[in-house]
Amino acid sequence: MKFILKIFFLTSICLSASLVGAFPVSAQTASRQYTLDSCYVLARDNYPMMKQYGIIQKLGELSVRDALSSYIPQITLGGEAAYYSDVVAFPEKIEALFSQFAGMDFEGLRNDQYKVLLDINQNLWDGGYSGAKKAAAIAEAEVSAMKTATELYGLKSRVTEVYFGILATGAMIEQNDVAAGILKDNRNMLQACVENGVAMESDLDAIDAEILANEQNRIRLVGSRDTYIRLMSLITGRPMDTDTEFLVPEEALYRQEYGENEVKRYELALFDAQEASVAARRKMVNSSVMPSFSLFAQGYYGYPGMNMFDDMLNYKWGFNGVVGIRFRWNISGFFTKKNHLGQLDQSLRTIELQRETFLFNNRLEQAGKSAEIEQMRSIMEQDERIIGLRRSVREASEARLANGTITANDLVRDIAAETKARLDRSLHELEYLQKIYEMKYIVND
Repeated sequence: MKFILKIFFLTSICLSASLVGAFPVSAQTASRQYTLDSCYVLARDNYPMMKQYGIIQKLGELSVRDALSSYIPQITLGGEAAYYSDVVAFPEKIEALFSQFAGMDFEGLRNDQYKVLLDINQNLWDGGYSGAKKAAAIAEAEVSAMKTATELYGLKSRVTEVYFGILATGAMIEQNDVAAGILKDNRNMLQACVENGVAMESDLDAIDAEILANEQNRIRLVGSRDTYIRLMSLITGRPMDTDTEFLVPEEALYRQEYGENEVKRYELALFDAQEASVAARRKMVNSSVMPSFSLFAQGYYGYPGMNMFDDMLNYKWGFNGVVGIRFRWNISGFFTKKNHLGQLDQSLRTIELQRETFLFNNRLEQAGKSAEIEQMRSIMEQDERIIGLRRSVREASEARLANGTITANDLVRDIAAETKARLDRSLHELEYLQKIYEMKYIVND
């Protein structure tokens, strides 16, 4: 149960810290500006599975109470009405002898007998079974909590994908607008050339067609960005629109390789919780074959009582009772103990194999993502140079078009090449950041 409370505490701390970092300026700005970390927290808080923690905690508390209930006095109230075919009675010779000398009729016990019973049993020691059952209940609650935490952690990958989708489409729109500005400037220049007879009307038509294609592309990009924003709004439960600002994350530190002890994924904590659960169930099996001691008290009102001789002489109802200490030892448990322990050993081995498999696959993911990050870093080193060269080519084409030595189609091609180079740089930067955050997700850094 401490583990579940710890999860709630850490979630509250993260939520407070992220909200402060995400909305630092004013109430107006606060509702329109988000960071990647704040979206992580909002998505986690909005996810329906988050409510599962409260259910797990309540179930754990109830299971612990159930485990400790064996030390609560067990009180049983019952009743009985019976007719016996034969009952205790004096032999006929003794009955005749008593009748002759005492002048009394000894009928013996009656065949119809009744009693109202109250039985109380207090457990003194059960071989440690109750304590083991309590530990098993706590361990199972932690297993359930870690399964929920693992599922919630998977939501982080979805948020990262949508968030960088918003940033990428935003960068595309920005570069599309830059290209639109260049096209319009060149159209104005070309319009003057047409009026002066230096360029043909078809050249102007080529520029106009490219401007329209640029506007169409912008419509597609805006639609894609709106779709990503709507997805983020649904995931976080916050109202978001095209005016909402999504800040570009800072470049986070990462290492090319993390040691096994540095991987902090919830799956590993789940394996630990499952191993603890197996250990607790092992204690239950061991303690189930131990003897138990208890106090008991039993009282009843009815007929006959414990003094049968008196009840054989007089038909009357009375109170009777007995108290004592009871010893019990279910030795049949020894026959199944070995089998149960063997099953637990196999469960433990399965958990160990699952851990080894997870760490193996995690190392593969780390290696692949590290290679992708280094590849993006090498690509980014060439981006500025490519943009500079494309810009020089475009500026030269503008001058040549003004002189009438090339057509508008040639200029459009060079403008598109420069636009693509600028867009590639923006996308490479975002892709580089996304891969870093994907690496952090792989190890939960």
